[in-house]
Amino acid sequence: MNSSPTTSRRESFYAICLIILTTVITYGVLISQLGFYRDDWYLLWTSESQGATGLLNLFRGDRPLLGWLYIFDFSMLGVSPFEWHLYVLIIKIISALAFFWLVRSMWPQRKIETTFITLLFVVYPGFYQQPDALTFKQLLLAYAAALFSLALTVQVLKTKNVIHKLLFTILAVMLSAFYIFIYEALIGLEVARFLLIWYFLYKQNIKWRASLRSSVLKFAPYLIFTALFVFWRVFIFHSTRNATSSQILAGSFTSLHGLIRLIVETGKDLIETSIFAWGVPFYQFSVRAIYKDIGLALGLGILVVMAGVGYYFLVRRQVEIQNDAGVETSLDWLILGAIIVFVTTLPVVAAGRDVVFGIQWDRYTYQSVFGVSLLVAGFVFYALRGNLRWIIMVSLLMSGVATQVFSEMYYRDFWEIQRETWWQLYWRAPQINDGTTVIASLPGGYQFAEEYEVWGPINLIYHRGEPLKVAGQVGLKQIEVDLAQGTVEERFVRDTIKVNRDYNNSIIISTPSTVSCLHIYNGLLLDLSLSESSNIVMLAPYSKMDLIKISVPSPDAPSQIMGAEPEHGWCYYYQSINLFLQAGNWTEAARLADESRLVDVQPRDEAEWLPVLIAYANHDEEKKAKRVSTFITDKDNRHYLCQQLKKVSDWPDGYRSDVILKILCNVN
Repeated sequence: MNSSPTTSRRESFYAICLIILTTVITYGVLISQLGFYRDDWYLLWTSESQGATGLLNLFRGDRPLLGWLYIFDFSMLGVSPFEWHLYVLIIKIISALAFFWLVRSMWPQRKIETTFITLLFVVYPGFYQQPDALTFKQLLLAYAAALFSLALTVQVLKTKNVIHKLLFTILAVMLSAFYIFIYEALIGLEVARFLLIWYFLYKQNIKWRASLRSSVLKFAPYLIFTALFVFWRVFIFHSTRNATSSQILAGSFTSLHGLIRLIVETGKDLIETSIFAWGVPFYQFSVRAIYKDIGLALGLGILVVMAGVGYYFLVRRQVEIQNDAGVETSLDWLILGAIIVFVTTLPVVAAGRDVVFGIQWDRYTYQSVFGVSLLVAGFVFYALRGNLRWIIMVSLLMSGVATQVFSEMYYRDFWEIQRETWWQLYWRAPQINDGTTVIASLPGGYQFAEEYEVWGPINLIYHRGEPLKVAGQVGLKQIEVDLAQGTVEERFVRDTIKVNRDYNNSIIISTPSTVSCLHIYNGLLLDLSLSESSNIVMLAPYSKMDLIKISVPSPDAPSQIMGAEPEHGWCYYYQSINLFLQAGNWTEAARLADESRLVDVQPRDEAEWLPVLIAYANHDEEKKAKRVSTFITDKDNRHYLCQQLKKVSDWPDGYRSDVILKILCNVN
């Protein structure tokens, strides 16, 4: 059914509103509770400590343009998490509108269908790291530029005005250069561009051979740039990172085995990216989620579906689904989508990467989301009819929205645990000696993955704007050898940030569980919780408490980066009591213990009663110490603490070991 220009404009307005609303519902509800993660930390530290020069050096070995982009980003956004997440949300909206423009330009008669294709693009659940905003801003920005470039290419084909053709071509090529220089693995989209050109011409009733010849000519401006980029990347530019070195990667596929792997893995990733992405991440998140979070995720999914239903009923009388005439187009979507997923996945597999649905590794699906949206929508509108079609469409939208919301919830909780960890370190340690290596651990699925997740925030708290003074390391079991041998080593992050690690001077810190406070271990006097990880149990004896400087003022509170200071609950008192125990100030430690009981805060990890018991015992308040010992009701926890204390051969000065052991362990 052909609609009038007024009706068409009204429908386009409704569609755009639906797309923006879906994007905001899916990605915007929790952004005020998100923060910084993973690679964000070395980027933040570099910006704060080395400025523009540091950012340029950081990326000169693989993607030089990124340094300039981050200089611009930091000049606008600074170090506030909310601004970064809002920035990425805006990029996502722009990307969605670019995609909508592209598919609506290609298939202007399929209005309802192209709107729902765009919704599938928006909520695609195979990539769920958008909350890692500072790091993955570059991928989202590059993809938005690529989609605009493709949409402009379609406009070149459609317009008859020579000036417009020239202008659109120039803009499309410039955007092509922009996105490829940001993320070269997206180069497969240039094959998608050629396919779109050919398909557009072929559908103009041009025979396939003639359309192919014409497509080559019309693709020439983009091909010239792509060829120049490949030549520069392979023969001129020298990448200092193995992951982006064309020479190293090319060598991986010179053998028959390498070629077979390339084809097989690309085929596997095509299936995972297009099909499994709609179910596996949702299942992984949902089986671990609490009912409250499940309710919110599904509720937001239902809200998106209701908005989609509202759009459908608003426009269906003017714009009908083409059940019969549109079957051929739907099949085209399915075939085009499958080819685009394949050609966009191929460069990623060639770079030695594979699709894995797990935090950190799902990003190798995003380059194919354009193709996935076409493929899935093609299947829905070609193979399905009646209610089944819309049941599947609703299920896909629900899965996509819920998966993205679940991901935001994970990152929300991860940020809260990180914030609590670093604020508690700030409460506990006024300063840390230069040259110290802090080995840190977080609970369960929130573990640190890289060392800069430790030294980044620590140096931003204690030495903001200064050279790197405190090294970091993740609590890995194998570093016990380094601790025992006192290894001193030099490590480079992205070939530019030098980290000097001295395992002779190490502090072991850990949050054993999600209900525990941060534990900063004294290797002479361990108070390990039963919930502590086995890795930290092995490493904790090497922790040197005297590396914490207690007679110096604390730096300014890290509120700008870490957010508002948490409420002074039990963990604040736990850290403060331990600080005064280290200083040998039994009076202040006991006073804080009294104050914590007056304000009715107490630990949920029973091992954290031990500093309170020690404070009272050292302050000659044996009656209070005995009372506190009764709060350690778990027999296994009590036995475990006693076993550790009995092994202490050299108690810190001033500690009443006889009283402590008698009260806690019934040792006379």
